[in-house]
Amino acid sequence: MEDQLLKKRISTPRAATVVVLAAVVAVSVAVVPAVAQSFLTSQKASRLFLSNQKAAKTYVSNKKASTLYLRKKAASNLYVAKATAPLSPVGAIAAGTAQFGPVSATTAGYIPTAFTSFATKATVSNVVISFSGTATCTTSSKEATADQACPVQILVDGQSTGKVNFAPATLSPAKGAAPLVHTIVQTTVLGKGGHTVAIQYAGAANVAFTLKSWNLAVQAYPQPEEAPPTAAASPTK
Repeated sequence: MEDQLLKKRISTPRAATVVVLAAVVAVSVAVVPAVAQSFLTSQKASRLFLSNQKAAKTYVSNKKASTLYLRKKAASNLYVAKATAPLSPVGAIAAGTAQFGPVSATTAGYIPTAFTSFATKATVSNVVISFSGTATCTTSSKEATADQACPVQILVDGQSTGKVNFAPATLSPAKGAAPLVHTIVQTTVLGKGGHTVAIQYAGAANVAFTLKSWNLAVQAYPQPEEAPPTAAASPTK
């Protein structure tokens, strides 16, 4: 009697459906935690991804970047590659306002503080040296002849570039001679390393030299390195 009641309550198709639904529910319960773990929490995602507002502050748009940056071809036409860019010129200066002299020496002697130092990185550098000053050169003779003058010499690394008449001799008037500005320029070629330029009064007979103020300027222009010779290509048969 009980078996018949059970058969009436749950028919065979319905029982099968109940079993299948129960299995689906069990699988869902088991899968949901695994699926949930595969997604990021909102807090973690906010650290990994940028909002539109934050990205706009951090990065430049493609349209704006095209006006701010140069393409490689345009940059190569406007700029020189760093490896082939020429070295910058090197400058050194010195000046003095303390009076030197009057000096009547016939031998050479350094003008105090009239020197400067510099360094070049290139193997060869063209150097221009300029020395100017307000000076007088007076003679003790009865007349000033063409061969009378007050010479100076420029020394580069201790080597003289030769005497140069800086100021011509004039008669010494009772109230003194008016100082005039005189300038000399020398050029030379120097190698890599440190260098020193100094000025000497070269000395002369029967004249008195007075230097009121002076300026010394040195400009070195590094020359580009020569490309190594390429091996001649072997003739083809």
